[in-house]
Amino acid sequence: MRVVFTTWAWPSHLYALVPLARACRAAGHEVIFASEPGLTRDVLRADLPAAVVGTDVDTAGMVHEYLLPLPGADGPAPRREGKGPRVLRMLMAHAESMAADLVRLIGEWRADLVVYDQVTLAGPIAAAVTGVPAVRQLYGVDLLQRARAVLPDAMAPLADRLGAGPVDPYGTVTVDPVPATMQLPGEHRVLPVRYLPYNGPENQPWRPPERRRRPRVCVSWGHTIAKVDPERFIADRLAAALAGTGVEVVLAVSAAQRDLLAARKDLPDDVRVVVDVPIKDVLRDCDAFVGHGGAGGILTALAAGVPMLLVPQLPDHAGHTGRAAATGAATVLSLADLAPATVREEVSRLLDDPEPRRAAGELAEGMRGQATPAEVAGALAGLQPSLARH
Repeated sequence: MRVVFTTWAWPSHLYALVPLARACRAAGHEVIFASEPGLTRDVLRADLPAAVVGTDVDTAGMVHEYLLPLPGADGPAPRREGKGPRVLRMLMAHAESMAADLVRLIGEWRADLVVYDQVTLAGPIAAAVTGVPAVRQLYGVDLLQRARAVLPDAMAPLADRLGAGPVDPYGTVTVDPVPATMQLPGEHRVLPVRYLPYNGPENQPWRPPERRRRPRVCVSWGHTIAKVDPERFIADRLAAALAGTGVEVVLAVSAAQRDLLAARKDLPDDVRVVVDVPIKDVLRDCDAFVGHGGAGGILTALAAGVPMLLVPQLPDHAGHTGRAAATGAATVLSLADLAPATVREEVSRLLDDPEPRRAAGELAEGMRGQATPAEVAGALAGLQPSLARH
């Protein structure tokens, strides 16, 4: 079987697809990962073969338009174009960039299957043009269910131009790593999959202290927000708020974020900073997690059975964090509620109240009981009828 995996150029979307792509390769299938030029280095560092489709889109600039307003901020209302969620403008910009090249790649490479992440709409369009099954892989809560009424119309002009006709944005089947109690319901066929965190290349080992004398809290802010607006990178401020409260604070950052810390020069000495260590390794030995509400961070914390304090800064973060809070495994603070005393109070509650840890542990147990990526790769092989031609 030949499988084209595709997402637009945003590392966290790639990370969600890596375990299944690797599982397909391990099963003996041919895999190629197609994305815009800006993701090529990350694909290769994930040890996957890369193909370039389309051109880069100013994703960071578009995401900046969707940032939730800061408390007391003045300025014009966010721009809204057309019907439906504002994010459709960004999704269709990527689809317009990628779809034609993706159609050519699928045809020339004689692919049997297209696997696309939930917001890469070029995937189902190109699959429809070429007549191969389209498999949707979720990286978090299926927030595009809320756009079901407007997605087909948004996709129709591009689909018609490429000769696809009507396209189902939800694909032939959806591979879903999100616990069912946290997921939004939909009408599509679902293949649950065990969430195996991939947080980027593993360049640095995690070395926890030999002894645990205090509760350990990890603070991390993902990759997105610092790229979109460095002033919105507030992980250091949250870590500083927790310093001196009787907990061990671990601040997990990327190399680029370490430069931000160096420029600010206000981090307490008792906050331990780790750089480019996969968050999955850090969380394995933590009692609580403080994060920005990205889907990858939430699922990684849940896989480790760790309760969370989440501070959403984008509309999709609000969707992911709201569903996490509904399970009892997370507390959500708005940007308006980030007084240091409030942060300390909420983290203390996560550590002292057994219910968030119990809820997170139950979700982790359920996630471990799902089919492995290897088993899902086997199920996907049964979706396509054309293996005989190879």
